[in-house]
Amino acid sequence: MKRSNRAGLFCLVLAAACALPAFAQLRGEYSPGSYIAGAGTVPDPGFSYSNQFWYNTADRLYGPKGKLKNDDDNFFALTDNNSFTFVPKAKLWGAKLEFMVDVAISSSRFVTIDAAVAKKKADDAPPAPLVKAPVEVGAVGISDTNFVPFDLGWSFPRLDLQAGLSVYATTGRYQPGAEDNLASGFWSIGPQIGSTIYLTKNKSNQVSLYAYYAWNTHQQRTLNIPGQDISFDYSLSHTFTFGKDGKWTVLAGPAGYGQWQTTANHRPDSLGNRYTIDGVGFTTNLTTPYKGIYFGTSQLWEYDAKATYEGRTSVITGGVNF
Repeated sequence: MKRSNRAGLFCLVLAAACALPAFAQLRGEYSPGSYIAGAGTVPDPGFSYSNQFWYNTADRLYGPKGKLKNDDDNFFALTDNNSFTFVPKAKLWGAKLEFMVDVAISSSRFVTIDAAVAKKKADDAPPAPLVKAPVEVGAVGISDTNFVPFDLGWSFPRLDLQAGLSVYATTGRYQPGAEDNLASGFWSIGPQIGSTIYLTKNKSNQVSLYAYYAWNTHQQRTLNIPGQDISFDYSLSHTFTFGKDGKWTVLAGPAGYGQWQTTANHRPDSLGNRYTIDGVGFTTNLTTPYKGIYFGTSQLWEYDAKATYEGRTSVITGGVNF
């Protein structure tokens, strides 16, 4: 299975702009679960395009020690990623070269419940009880852009391996304190590495592992420097073949991800908390014999959240090789 060449975007920018509690940390730029299967496999030479819908919804906020703080709020982020990849015929050190750019369009919404005290009807009337009123903000537009300026991919009998550099440029709209932010306001730069390990000679069983370590730059027009973070995707899958020539394949199996902040944020109101989040579920992928056209989906449920929101991630991907 050819991997969907995708390194995505996920940051709780909107939530941060809505003045979340201090322990609700800004999440990393990489969208967990984007490289679930075939993470080490670089496409054949030529151009390819993939479109990935990455959707996360969350309604439980956990503190730095994993204690539930709030389950009234609701956050969702939908990102439509358009990835363009080029692999030339030339090789370097026996490896394929890969170049990729991902243009992301994001739609986010954050609904929080604010408590308020109603005005007294009369001077001698007792105060009205506290009431909860939903407050909703959101934004739609071009978000940050991810590009891979350099990536190498090797193929061995039982192993596909790729390693390179992944960069997130803050190309979307960002204004400190604004409620309609679409970008993070900072750049992320770091190494990425992926491996596809084949457990059987016919490559029908595979383990996929992907990791990205991000160094985040100074956030624009603020005193904030988000802490470094690492993202990790994995899956164990089996490939089923169909048709007389076996050119139709379906890959399926359990999958998961983790994203952990490795250094604390540097900002005036930082309490030194570091967020962590894990997710587990399954992934499937259908590959056709027509120009390598493929479709895939992953469903993952988050758990063990600390200093961040916890919810569910859905990924739907389709692509074609030219």
